[in-house]
Amino acid sequence: MFTGTAEELRKREDRAHQIAQQIAALITEAEALGLGPARGEIHLPGASVRRRGEGWTITR
Repeated sequence: MFTGTAEELRKREDRAHQIAQQIAALITEAEALGLGPARGEIHLPGASVRRRGEGWTITR
């Protein structure tokens, strides 16, 4: 459990969001190989990566 300040929490959540963006970019790149779509969701502390139509969305 996180026990730091609100500012530290915000910074860590922002970093989790950045990591989720990187994951979505890698999944998109892997799908571009034409071997089939990725499926499912990836849940991180502070962010989730989900399939939406032809792309991926990142939520907090």
